[in-house]
Amino acid sequence: MAIALECIYTCERNDQLSLCYDLLECLPERGYGDKTEATTKLHDMVDQLEQILSVSELLEKHGLEKPISFVKNTQSSSEEARKLMVRLTRHTGRKQPPVSESHWRTLLQDMLTMQQNVYTCLDSDACYEIFTESLLCSSRLENIHLAGQMMHCSACSENPPAGIAHKGKPHYRVSYEKSIDLVLAASREYFNSSTNLTDSCMDLARCCLQLITDRPPAIQEELDLIQAVGCLEEFGVKILPLQVRLCPDRISLIKECISQSPTCYKQSTKLLGLAELLRVAGENPEERRGQVLILLVEQALRFHDYKAASMHCQELMATGYPKSWDVCSQLGQSEGYQDLATRQELMAFALTHCPPSSIELLLAASSSLQTEILYQRVNFQIHHEGGENISASPLTSKAVQEDEVGVPGSNSADLLRWTTATTMKVLSNTTTTTKAVLQAVSDGQWWKKSLTYLRPLQGQKCGGAYQIGTTANEDLEKQGCHPFYESVISNPFVTEVRTALITRTFANIGLYDIFII
Repeated sequence: MAIALECIYTCERNDQLSLCYDLLECLPERGYGDKTEATTKLHDMVDQLEQILSVSELLEKHGLEKPISFVKNTQSSSEEARKLMVRLTRHTGRKQPPVSESHWRTLLQDMLTMQQNVYTCLDSDACYEIFTESLLCSSRLENIHLAGQMMHCSACSENPPAGIAHKGKPHYRVSYEKSIDLVLAASREYFNSSTNLTDSCMDLARCCLQLITDRPPAIQEELDLIQAVGCLEEFGVKILPLQVRLCPDRISLIKECISQSPTCYKQSTKLLGLAELLRVAGENPEERRGQVLILLVEQALRFHDYKAASMHCQELMATGYPKSWDVCSQLGQSEGYQDLATRQELMAFALTHCPPSSIELLLAASSSLQTEILYQRVNFQIHHEGGENISASPLTSKAVQEDEVGVPGSNSADLLRWTTATTMKVLSNTTTTTKAVLQAVSDGQWWKKSLTYLRPLQGQKCGGAYQIGTTANEDLEKQGCHPFYESVISNPFVTEVRTALITRTFANIGLYDIFII
């Protein structure tokens, strides 16, 4: 018996299984002859050999021949036992034509038999996990669905509520947590090996993920990544799925979308959805939305689409995203954007959140914008009577009215009538104002004292200004007037009258009256 055992275990060939069985049949059975300690030990060794031969037979049955010595030497090593089970299942998965479901189930039973008879160092749960993993990685949809029958596919299936009967239901062996790990590993392998969204491996990855019915975050993230690859292709971004997974800064993929499709900034909802699928900025939705909206504002400004840029800036300001101060200041300083009030709000937001080094420049821009707003308000109040309760002086109002009426045509009679009417209006207003001033003055002899301030002009010929004015207005098409009345006459002819002037200032009532001598 000892010699037979030594011969069988010494042989390194994997095609001697039948001869090993022939030798086994020649050995005496237990109970034959004298029973001693030595014979009992030898019979135990023969029983062990019989188990080892059965494992070798199962391996040969599934096309994985191994020497008897290999099985004996690895029966106590859990690592080697695991490697053997993995090799066996993967070998079955690569067979052509593919094996049927019944063949897979037979393989599972054979694996459990080997584990119970020889490879006791390996847990039975490990056999189920290895078997399920091989089904998931077999690149066949029917095998993936079979793997789903070997797993807990939801948290509630592993720990069902009390009182629910299990009769008639399959007995799942792979735990829920381990099932998630197996599904993720298989789906990532398919995803990384695919070339695009239409690759068959992508369908296999999606099928694996869909086995877990309650969609935990890790599973949902992988499903979103598959969907993101499709969105990237819609925006014209050609990139391998593995590159998408390995991209360290996912916001760069959004930039690439905008680069490939410049007008996609109008599809803000779709781009924001893509950013969520890619998990831009991790699990921080506010930061993710802010980064994407900044890119959309920048692209809208390149196309001078101030409406879209303003809409996104308003959202950024509403959420108080501080990093958006730069794009808000760009829109606030855009001369082509006519909404001054909104531009002022944008500049205020930019000043609130900008770094100290930018405050000076933004203050200058904000001050310039404020001046422009004030000018606009003044012009609005002047040209639109009955508006806000801020009125201009009577003379300014009359000037606006005259500007709106306009200067008559070139007809001489019309021009004469128009200039005469204008002159009469001016004289009437001057007479009324002068009378009111004289009545308000207590000293009736003030004008005599004012004569002492009159001085003749030095080095000037009398009537020089008149001669110059006559030459410049020979055709008498313009109404001549003193510079004081320039603002109330449309298209006036103004000369520097070089004659003596009497100027009297009434500081107590804030009026000035000028008389031509």
